[in-house]
Formats: sequence, C-alpha cells, structure tokens
Amino acid sequence: MDTLTTAGLVYFVAVMVLSFSVRGSAGFGGLNAPLLMLVMPAKIIVPALVMLGILSSMAIVVRDYRYIDWRAVWRTLPYGAAGIVAGVWMFDRLDARFIEKGLGLFIFCYGLYALWRIARPPRPVRIPPTLLAALMGTTSGVVGTMFGALAGIFVAVYLDVLHMPKHEFRATMAGTLMLMGIGRTLGYASVGAIDSDVLITFGGALPLMRIGVVLGHRMHAMLNQQGSGRMVGVLLVLISGFLFGG
Repeated sequence: MDTLTTAGLVYFVAVMVLSFSVRGSAGFGGLNAPLLMLVMPAKIIVPALVMLGILSSMAIVVRDYRYIDWRAVWRTLPYGAAGIVAGVWMFDRLDARFIEKGLGLFIFCYGLYALWRIARPPRPVRIPPTLLAALMGTTSGVVGTMFGALAGIFVAVYLDVLHMPKHEFRATMAGTLMLMGIGRTLGYASVGAIDSDVLITFGGALPLMRIGVVLGHRMHAMLNQQGSGRMVGVLLVLISGFLFGG
C-alpha cells in the first residue's frame, strides 16, 4: 500500500467500502478484486481480500446464523475444498488473466437470466441439486482461489437456482464463503503467498471493511425479495463487465 499515490489510496478506500457494502447486503461480492488489480498486484490483493472476506462473512453468520441452510452448505463444501487445492496450485504457478474473458461471459449471461426471471414464477430445478452443487462448488473453489473475490458468484448461482428467500440466501452464502475462505487462506499460507505486503494491506483495509459491512446490513434491511434478486442480477452483470472488458 505504501506504493500507492494519493489518488490510488483514495481509489482503494472507495472500492473497499463500496464492495464490502455490496457483500454485506447480498452475502457475496466480486467487484473489489478486478477493480483493485488496476492499482495493486494480484499476488498481494488476492490473499488480502480472501482474509477480509472471512471476517465480513463471519459478521453476517454471527448475526443471521439461524437462517443458514446447512444442507446447501455441506453439499458445496467438499467440492469447494477440491477446487481450492487446484486453485492454489494454479495461483502459485499460472497467470490467471487468460481465463477472465470466458469467466466474464458466463457471469454476464447468468446475470441477464437472473434479471429476466425476477417477475416470472419460479420453475422446478431441472438440474439435480447434488450435480449443480458439485459443478458450482468446484468452480467456486478454483476461481475464488485464483482471483480472490469471485468464489461467491458460483455459490450464488447454485443458491439462486434453489429460489432461496433473501435472508436464507445471504446467510447461507456467508456461511459457505467463510468456510471456503478459511481453506483458501490455509492454502495460500502453505505456498508462502501471505507475506508482509499482504498483511499490511489486510490491516489497512480492516476498518474500511467494517464500514462497508455496516452499510451493507442497512441496505439488506431495506430490500424486499424482488429487490434482493434484482441486486444479485445487476451485481453479476457488473462483475462480468470488468472481467470481460478487462
């Protein structure tokens, strides 16, 4: 963080508060990683965001633990753990930028679909929940470990298909991401990716995360079920724009 200019520091503060406000409201985010990679190296910002994500998810879990659908959590978690192992290997060895455009296209298409179906009655899930949990859980582990803040998108797709009410959606999302985040942090530590620069960035961002989470709780209380679904869809489309257009 000491290499940031004054403008870069202001940008860092704004992105952190905004992104964790969104995460506090929806239960997941994803905007912060692609935005912060414009001014900071991925190898620093990715582990720091994962550790911050654990704490922000924990704040939701402590507050709304009674809404967590633990069956959905345990369906995705084993596959997420397998994806984390693969993601740590790729994070340590590969340049992750080459998959961003394909990832952005998928998120964009699903975000449009989520917005399209808001005003339409729910339909039965055609994909077996166990299969969907395996696909989304594994992808969440791999992508989230490589990019630091996109794990929640694929868990969101899984929970969204299950048509969860907004409180259950956010709490279940937070519980899943908290546990996956702990696994990802252990993975980063195992390959020596958590250094002094990562810890300084993490410490500097902690109060900003706190402000964002408090704002996010207030945003969540103001949204009805339809508004919550619309926010999820818009968030997915915005994230895809930064990935696909980057």
